[in-house]
Amino acid sequence: MAYRYILLEKEDHIATLTLNRPDRLNALGHDINTEIASGLKEVDDDQDVRVLIVTGAGRAFCAGGDFKNEHGAGTPASFAASKDLDPVWLSEHVYNYVMGISGGLMKLRVPTIAMVQGVAVGAGFSMAQACDIRIGSDQARFMVAWTRRGVVPAFGDTWMLPRIIGVGKAAELIFTGRMVEAQEALSMGILNKLVPHAQLREETLELAKQIASGPPLALRWSKVSMYQGLNTDFEAAVRLLATFQGPLHLTQDFRESTKAFQEKREPVFKGK
Repeated sequence: MAYRYILLEKEDHIATLTLNRPDRLNALGHDINTEIASGLKEVDDDQDVRVLIVTGAGRAFCAGGDFKNEHGAGTPASFAASKDLDPVWLSEHVYNYVMGISGGLMKLRVPTIAMVQGVAVGAGFSMAQACDIRIGSDQARFMVAWTRRGVVPAFGDTWMLPRIIGVGKAAELIFTGRMVEAQEALSMGILNKLVPHAQLREETLELAKQIASGPPLALRWSKVSMYQGLNTDFEAAVRLLATFQGPLHLTQDFRESTKAFQEKREPVFKGK
């Protein structure tokens, strides 16, 4: 599929989805939101992809909603300029955006890595939170921002952020809307790893390759179990894991890992 506002590249089992509006700091609106959701679906449907990297072109990861282009459909600026906006329609509109992007990332069958090279604000920060792992450069900065615009963090921050950094810190960032610099983001747990700006792509690709070399089926069901486990008790979580574990013992990947261990070599996984 041809895209205008994102780039989607695939190589060696790794897909990279790049938000590609650098002149607007990759700000979001209807068209780019639709393309992001479509790109995620394309990745999910491609059985050759084992890892997804999400990043932004230029100096920003994503500056959130487009608050300047009031003539662009589906942007916060266009909503603010409207005098007859239907709140029921808008609520459904927002829900569909969120489930296509934040929901799409969390439900994606493969592990996801946010490669954050600059500011991640508002929905941009939400997208980074929705990724499984976040690696940032020393130029990365984060802000919830939504409440500073008089709205709730609708892309899922109130669910995701407390689970990442704890309720107290999440409340502080949501209520104040203050900026979080890279080093503080690392100490809070927003970032898994902080690297010099010039090494960001190299370090992210190294991690992506490490994950891509692993057993795809086991990683897929581990991700499903992890997120479902956030909303259940221990016994139910173990039951789900046991349900996955039985079939996985019958896969070629399990047999290959056992054989490789016995032969003292690295396994080669096929996702079968």
